[in-house]
Amino acid sequence: MHTSTLRAAGDSIAVTIAQSLAKSSGLQAGDKVSFEADAGRLIISPISRKRYSLQELLAMQGAEPLVMDQAWEAMAAVGKELPL
Repeated sequence: MHTSTLRAAGDSIAVTIAQSLAKSSGLQAGDKVSFEADAGRLIISPISRKRYSLQELLAMQGAEPLVMDQAWEAMAAVGKELPL
């Protein structure tokens, strides 16, 4: 069982979650969560983000091809880049 101390943060109250608990729950900093009160318990649940397939992402691009930056493409290597 993990415990945490509530802290004042402006006009709100903040709760911290141990890294190990967050990791085992699939949570990380910046994730959105929802709160629900149920019979005296506070339930925190992750709000899942839509995961797009490659096909969906390509469809969002539309019919126009991506614009290639010709100056970037013609630039000489400056480090350990490998030519394609």
